[in-house]
Amino acid sequence: MPSGSIGSHRAFMGVSITLCVILSLTLYVGWKWYFDSLVSRTTLIELAKKAEKRVQDLENLGINVEPPHADLSAATPLKIMTGSAESPGSPAAITSSQSPSSPQPTSAHPANSVIKELPLKESSEEFTRALELLETYWKTPSWKDRVSLVANSDKVAAMMKDYYEVQGGKDPVPGNLLGKARYEIDGTEILYFSYGSSRPTGSLEIAMLHGPDGKFLIDWESLTGYGELSFHEFRSQRPSKPVTMRAYVRLFDYYNFEFSDAKRYICIKLISESGDSSIYAYCERGTKLSRWLESDLATTGPTGFKGYLMKLSFPPSAQSNQCVKLEQVVAQRWLKLP
Repeated sequence: MPSGSIGSHRAFMGVSITLCVILSLTLYVGWKWYFDSLVSRTTLIELAKKAEKRVQDLENLGINVEPPHADLSAATPLKIMTGSAESPGSPAAITSSQSPSSPQPTSAHPANSVIKELPLKESSEEFTRALELLETYWKTPSWKDRVSLVANSDKVAAMMKDYYEVQGGKDPVPGNLLGKARYEIDGTEILYFSYGSSRPTGSLEIAMLHGPDGKFLIDWESLTGYGELSFHEFRSQRPSKPVTMRAYVRLFDYYNFEFSDAKRYICIKLISESGDSSIYAYCERGTKLSRWLESDLATTGPTGFKGYLMKLSFPPSAQSNQCVKLEQVVAQRWLKLP
């Protein structure tokens, strides 16, 4: 073979090997980048799912998670009044003709809460005692013997008697423990537990508050979804004066009887804590309450719910037992804080 051919062959082989090495390195770097990106993406998706699950658990409890404003200190969050008043210092609460000490008008909807997640020390004595108290509650058959296990027992005892002996209410049955956490909501510390449940949301949320001696006690009202009347009694009696009720709520599209004008009213569907009864509530469009409802319930979709504490009433000479007036949303959760 001529020397020129040998040189050309060697040059060709050299170039080919170099190209193969470069191609191999390129493929290696590319595949490594791809798999690293895939792992990172999978990790981010898992973290997002966990965060979404936590938010869903809070919404099941009725807690609307809103990030604090940039000017709020994490150590000293702004105290927002929940229930029937706007936050102190807000334009709706204090006008030029009112001083901070003047009686404040009742708002048709609650102010947003400030929520801060706190470290959960599962090995602490107070956490262990809280779990033991929950176990004691489930194992105690008589509501009278449960009074000492609930928060604000001096007020709640009468509600428990009404719920169990008059309304014929029953406690929800907890399934497996799904989650636990510790929060500060508008300055009030709570322990939060989520259990599997046959309720419409698929979970049972329990909040525990500090009692007089410092130990955590069960917030019984939010646990049972207590209302002044059961759904059955409410529909049967048709009270024209506002009645405080707890229900799962979502936007709906049902217009009938006194509320047949869809252009005038906004409709929400209310489902009882057990999911076996429902009614429809209405308020006039264009009001602060209707705008707040549309915003707060926008994320529920066609199947989701939020837990509201509300005041409801029937129209005078109501034409049906299923269409009522929404007077006020007291709290955007079943848990009503001081």
